[in-house]
Amino acid sequence: MLNKKETALMRVIYKKTAKNKGMCLIRPVELMVGIPYDIEFRAEDLEPTIKALMYDEYIEIVESDKKGDFYYCITLLKKGFAFRRSEEQRLRNRRSSIVWKIVLTVLGVALAAALKPLIELIINAFK
Repeated sequence: MLNKKETALMRVIYKKTAKNKGMCLIRPVELMVGIPYDIEFRAEDLEPTIKALMYDEYIEIVESDKKGDFYYCITLLKKGFAFRRSEEQRLRNRRSSIVWKIVLTVLGVALAAALKPLIELIINAFK
């Protein structure tokens, strides 16, 4: 299971590599720009997060220097290609959880409304 930073970085990597058959050449700055601002992700977090994705076998990285600029050559591995499917499944589970909570809330309100006269009758009987 990926943490918040790994998931955010993997989303950026997946978008870039999915267009090119699972491979891309990208600068670290481009990776940082793709991460949403609401996630606390600093430049110092990039290298450890990339290494974690490599250890978890989502991606394979080759570092290169092209015309004086530092680039990552990223290749998606088997888990990397499955990332989109797991993200979709996570969203589906979240939606179904929200729907169930709403249904249970509505049932609770309906049950309370249905039992209110009965409870009032019992309370009035003991007065």
